[in-house]
Amino acid sequence: MSVPRTHRPRSKEAIGAYLVNGLLKQVQARQIPLFCNVKVTRILTEVKVTGVQIQTEVGQQIIQSRAVIIATGGFGASKKLISEYRPDLNKYQTTNQPGNTGDGILLAKDIGARLVDMDRIQVHPTVQQDTDHVYLIGETVRGEGAILVDQNGNRFVNELETRDKVTAAIEKLGGTGAYLIFDAAVRSRAKAIDFYDHVGLVKSADNLTSLAQELGVDGETLSRTVDKWNESVSNRLDIAFGRKTGRYLLETPPYAAIHVAPAIHYTMGGVKTNDQAEVLRDDGQPIPGLYAVGEVVGGLHGGNRIGGNSLSETVVFGLRAAQQVRDYIFEM
Repeated sequence: MSVPRTHRPRSKEAIGAYLVNGLLKQVQARQIPLFCNVKVTRILTEVKVTGVQIQTEVGQQIIQSRAVIIATGGFGASKKLISEYRPDLNKYQTTNQPGNTGDGILLAKDIGARLVDMDRIQVHPTVQQDTDHVYLIGETVRGEGAILVDQNGNRFVNELETRDKVTAAIEKLGGTGAYLIFDAAVRSRAKAIDFYDHVGLVKSADNLTSLAQELGVDGETLSRTVDKWNESVSNRLDIAFGRKTGRYLLETPPYAAIHVAPAIHYTMGGVKTNDQAEVLRDDGQPIPGLYAVGEVVGGLHGGNRIGGNSLSETVVFGLRAAQQVRDYIFEM
């Protein structure tokens, strides 16, 4: 991010919860029916989409509809699909919620939808996984000035390289993971750190020597690393790794650290759509009445999605799909 390009709430709170809470308020205000504990088992078609079959607590039912929008996410939590398309990633944990298992992709495939880029799975480099729950530590922390150090307290990578390159650098450390190092100023700019601290992911100390002792890292090495980083920030030249963005002095105590390692984060593959959000068959023709948006769609992000673009995709194509469904229904 050579220039600021990511939209965020003014409060700087985590964007995911912000969007979901906003949507829930709209659902409530507009009295939109919302069904829980319901699983779609089949998309119904008779040349055109006619509805869905669902499994409920009282058995199977049919919901008739002239159009269906699939917005079920990817398959980052599906061991089965990951084993099928990328068995080399089986060892990784995932940042995805347990329900992100590719159900929507398989439903679309069952009625002839084309799948693309299914082997393109993104591993996120900075994920805290020492606790019972896996927590993604977003780019915001590094973007606001945090650096990465190894178990010896040395920097080893341009922290804001693409996710695949930062992941590869951490993997070369031999399975130890790495530490994100930041200060109070970074924390003031990256409000998500307050949440990370609340759930027990942050270790902090009044000075770098004490922080290093808590981490089991050599204090002199860590202090020297931070001094070199501050010098590169002041000189506007990171000779060691060429980092050009997110350069801020780390000089405001208390200092803090989060232990991180790579984990599966995003699946770039999924159903093929056109720019109208219509789901396409293998022959390139749309399945009438079927639309898809979000991570369930494949082919938009290439081999390595840029941070923030999944949210842009959701907002842009969510609106696009809604507009297309409106027009499609009224034209019938």
